[in-house]
Amino acid sequence: MSLHPLPIQPVGAPESEDLGPEVQVALTVARAVGTRAAAWLRTLAAREGERPEWMRGRPNPLLDLADGVEQALSGLDPYDTDERDWESGEITSGYGGVPPEVREQLWEGGSVFAGASGGNRLSPAETAAVLTVATAVRLAADIHGFGYYERDLPVLCRAIDYAVASSATDPRARA
Repeated sequence: MSLHPLPIQPVGAPESEDLGPEVQVALTVARAVGTRAAAWLRTLAAREGERPEWMRGRPNPLLDLADGVEQALSGLDPYDTDERDWESGEITSGYGGVPPEVREQLWEGGSVFAGASGGNRLSPAETAAVLTVATAVRLAADIHGFGYYERDLPVLCRAIDYAVASSATDPRARA
């Protein structure tokens, strides 16, 4: 009898067979929704350019939001949860697969407001849709702490899809 070392699995990278089929479907749908929503956000940003005048040489914040949306919805991890180290009493932070730097990008939804230096010139429907997308993705990023992937994630994904689709059909939205 010979002993062979077992392959080391990366922490937080669950095997797909470890997840139930409903969770696998919800995560697959979330990835697709994230890709579509990010593409839509990039389209909105492209109307004013990558570095619009009102940003004074900095990138359009909708581009950061698009990257955050795509990364967050493609990185959701049900196994990346808070854990208590019983020896030290410390709690290690789990992020649900969405690291702090990506979470920060999700707050770029506020870039739709015209501040002192202007801002993205979006229609009311587009503004509402950007805010809905940003909020729904932030909730999805935290779903590991308050909900169920198979039940709650599809609801958030439908809200994102609906917001994007409804802003595209608004006659007041710019072409």
